[in-house]
Amino acid sequence: MYQQNFERWTEIAKKIQEPFQAMAELNVKTLQGINYLKPEEIASIKKPEELLEKHINLAVENGHKTLDYLQKSFQIIEKAMLGFVQEAKKTAAETKH
Repeated sequence: MYQQNFERWTEIAKKIQEPFQAMAELNVKTLQGINYLKPEEIASIKKPEELLEKHINLAVENGHKTLDYLQKSFQIIEKAMLGFVQEAKKTAAETKH
């Protein structure tokens, strides 16, 4: 009995840890993919409108990456919550019988 409960708690802990690990990996991947102006790019700018254009392009690119990040993070959270709900239903059904 004790061993069975311990195994169940171990399984639950692993399931709880999975979304945190997935989010951490997504955070690192997203931060590594963010674009920015490099010093040599800034030095090569001749006109103020070039700087503005580069900033606007970066904002659009990083905006798309941010939307991708949000979509993936919501998928991770949704998957985790669905798993928790299914586990709770399963446990409730086992407890009734």
